[in-house]
Amino acid sequence: MALPKDPRQKMINFMYLVLTAMLALNVSAEILNAFSIVNNSINTSNNSLTAKNNFIYSQFEAQMKDNAAKTAPLKAKAEEVKKLSADMYSYLESLKETIVTAAGGKDEHGEMKGKDNLDAATRIMENEKKGPDLEARLTKLRTQLLSYVDPKKKDQFEKTLPLKIEVGKSGNEHGNLNKSWTTYHFNMVPAVAAVTILGKFQNDIKNSESAIIDDLFRQIDASTFKFDKVRPFISLNSKNLMEGQTLTAQIAVGAYSTTVNPTIVVNGQTITATEGLGTFTAAASGIGEKTISGTITLPSPTGGAPESYPFTETYNVGASTTSISADKMNVLYIGLQNPISISAAGVPAESVSASINGGTISKRGSGEYVVTVSQPGKAVINVVANVDGKVKSLGQKEFRVKRVPDPVLKVGVNKGGSMKAADFKVQGGLRADLEDFEFEGVKYEVIGYRVGIQAKGREYTEGDATSAYFPGNVAGSIRSLRPGDEVYFENVKVKGPDGVVRPMPSTIFKLN
Repeated sequence: MALPKDPRQKMINFMYLVLTAMLALNVSAEILNAFSIVNNSINTSNNSLTAKNNFIYSQFEAQMKDNAAKTAPLKAKAEEVKKLSADMYSYLESLKETIVTAAGGKDEHGEMKGKDNLDAATRIMENEKKGPDLEARLTKLRTQLLSYVDPKKKDQFEKTLPLKIEVGKSGNEHGNLNKSWTTYHFNMVPAVAAVTILGKFQNDIKNSESAIIDDLFRQIDASTFKFDKVRPFISLNSKNLMEGQTLTAQIAVGAYSTTVNPTIVVNGQTITATEGLGTFTAAASGIGEKTISGTITLPSPTGGAPESYPFTETYNVGASTTSISADKMNVLYIGLQNPISISAAGVPAESVSASINGGTISKRGSGEYVVTVSQPGKAVINVVANVDGKVKSLGQKEFRVKRVPDPVLKVGVNKGGSMKAADFKVQGGLRADLEDFEFEGVKYEVIGYRVGIQAKGREYTEGDATSAYFPGNVAGSIRSLRPGDEVYFENVKVKGPDGVVRPMPSTIFKLN
């Protein structure tokens, strides 16, 4: 049940290290805003982890219905881990609120007023000794969490558990000086940085909780579940065959044993079973519905009379029906890997192959293909199959070939028109997003534009960008934007997945 590491989480950890280092150089408004952004990302990540962990806890409940004896003790441990983590998370939240209050509280928008306050964290965490207390609590929590790990994996978990309580080193004019954990993290740091650091520890706790409960859940052994019913089953290579093809049927008993070979009779013919499995073959002939039937007889495990189980299965013999469909829609897009599904009734997928005019097609799985095209217009896919040693044409289908649609220009999440000045100022550049497009992950690259700023009471400024980012000569004007100002984008050029550079219409943002 372990989930892969979220790329957002890796970025949060990286930004946390960079911003902490930047504090030693200068506490500028940009750095304070950057800490706010990181703190918001941490909170979002924490919410995602909470949802993921709650799902795992619900799976313990589900397993209790089928395997209570094995699940109950592991579920009890998971609940203890949940409480330990929740208690520490709440304690960290209370510390964050205390620091925010000491720094002046929040404004009407819910933003911290004294982000740059250097006294609040130092006074609360060092002078009032909340820091050493937090260090002791986190150290104890780490030890408690590791106590729930399988002893065979404890060494591994001690190295990888996200919650770590480490003391860094820094230098002064007298050489290296070992600092206390509290001093290293909270001495003379802005209030917003202290809140972000505490949020980072909350994130470590959530990730550690996730690792521990995942390990507990894996210890539930599904193989201990008992099957209490026996029934025959039959598996055909296909239920729709072309005339002249071979029918193959595999016949066994549900929950069958490889150490007991049943007696199998199909259409009056006795089939030899190997490791509990019998295989019946017959040539398909005559168009229409056909039937195979028979019995499976097992010896009694107690030495009594053998038990027989009847079965019946139908299949159809007919002409081949071929399906060729684009997984997204009946269009192939230039510059993309277009997924195509191809199936032919009665023909094994491995025997089917396809070709296309005006492009290339490659097989990536059973019945799954990828098509690439380069010119707009039309393309035809032809399908053939090797049927009993002979190549047979199964059909063709025509597709439209189009270029990927133009993107929408955005700053942040806004498409132009009215936008808050405060939101605009914290953005880094112009984006080009595809909206309501069938393919996921298709992106456009902004390669250049001209930006003009008409600010009330100031001179008009403009600059030319050679990438998505705002040009440096208008950075000051952007930081000074106020409600009532206007920002223009023109001569915008973007490059899509087909490598073609496209001009985009001009757009304007009116700030409020």
